[in-house]
Amino acid sequence: MTTSQIDPTVYQAARETAVLTDRSDLGVLIFSGETRFDLLNRMSTQKILSMDKGEGTATILTTDIGRIIDRLRLYATNSTLYALTSENNGDNIARYLMRFVFFQDDFRIQDVSNDTVIFGVYGPQARQKVVEAGFPDEELPLHHWRQVKFGEITAYLHRTDPIHGAGYFVMGEEKDREALWQRLLDASLVVADADAFNYLRIEAGLPRYGRELTSDYIPLEANLWDDVSFSKGCYIGQEIIARMESRGRLAKKLVQLTADGLLEAGSNLQANGKNAGTVTSTAVGPHGTIGLGYVKTSVLDSENELMVGDTAVHVQS
Repeated sequence: MTTSQIDPTVYQAARETAVLTDRSDLGVLIFSGETRFDLLNRMSTQKILSMDKGEGTATILTTDIGRIIDRLRLYATNSTLYALTSENNGDNIARYLMRFVFFQDDFRIQDVSNDTVIFGVYGPQARQKVVEAGFPDEELPLHHWRQVKFGEITAYLHRTDPIHGAGYFVMGEEKDREALWQRLLDASLVVADADAFNYLRIEAGLPRYGRELTSDYIPLEANLWDDVSFSKGCYIGQEIIARMESRGRLAKKLVQLTADGLLEAGSNLQANGKNAGTVTSTAVGPHGTIGLGYVKTSVLDSENELMVGDTAVHVQS
């Protein structure tokens, strides 16, 4: 049974203060060259014509039929773009993008995943905690970032997708892992392991690569509307995504679930004995079994009861 557990103490901290978790499995790519914005703009869903140092955005690479390849978080410096890929996916994305570099492009990729450490700080007091750790007390827009020096250590604070109110990435060099981790621990952050983070991101409705972010789904079905521009020029997969947006009707939608018993990711959801969707992630915690899954919009509109075998499943509003 593919479920995960969360310690009640960690859960309380996530709801009341903030938690610290290691996100260093995310891939880190550096894009350089004069056409870096142009290439990413023609390859992905977001309008990426330029960004100033310290700014950032999220965008999605899609197939020619609008299906998800990966979600990238982009951060601009004066001369480069840093990209966070999904877990352990940096090399795949680098090879994919290089297939579309034309002879006239000035575009280069460097994979620094193994040299970079990434920590996540999540919770209602996440901002307060990173300030206590020495980062600037500034209200950063989503995906924007700032650099800070701690003696010989250079670190970066990035605003990221929130869990229970707020979310930040603290990034630095792998050689400074222990020093950065200790600095954050000294701010009285509670450590959330991989299972705890999985529970928290499911509860927050955040899709994850290999679960909700796969080639079975398009970004709009995954509730990633903010990562899609509907006013930009052509990009791979645009026709399908634009058509679904203009019709205002999706075949299925990612929703949060609870269940009366244990669930297994990959299980088929049924309504009135007919296929209604798929469970994509599950976890077990203080409030029982929770999950994420894609459910047909016709079933959501009808409010028919969902089942996995003999277990009742409920859609959270």
